[in-house]
Amino acid sequence: MIRKFRDMMKDDKDVIDIDSLMNDLDRADYDKWIGIFKSITPFSVPEGIDKILEEFNLTRKDSVVLLAYIKFFEQRIVELSKKKNIKKDDYDGSMFG
Repeated sequence: MIRKFRDMMKDDKDVIDIDSLMNDLDRADYDKWIGIFKSITPFSVPEGIDKILEEFNLTRKDSVVLLAYIKFFEQRIVELSKKKNIKKDDYDGSMFG
């Protein structure tokens, strides 16, 4: 699926159509993850997690992916703070674990 998506992106004549890549089960997962991603931001992790737990039934694998997404937020914030020369003496480099 990702290879086909990549090929669509590389082909100047091809229209990128994500729906054509998915079956009904894929689409349900896709819609769930779009909802999850819209529920959480780097600055609203606790509130976002509460909302996600109320609205979505997460599998263990979903939970692992969500934790990786939260870690990605943390890494981007740390990277941005280094670029902006933001210093915080008591910051140990770990926001979410």
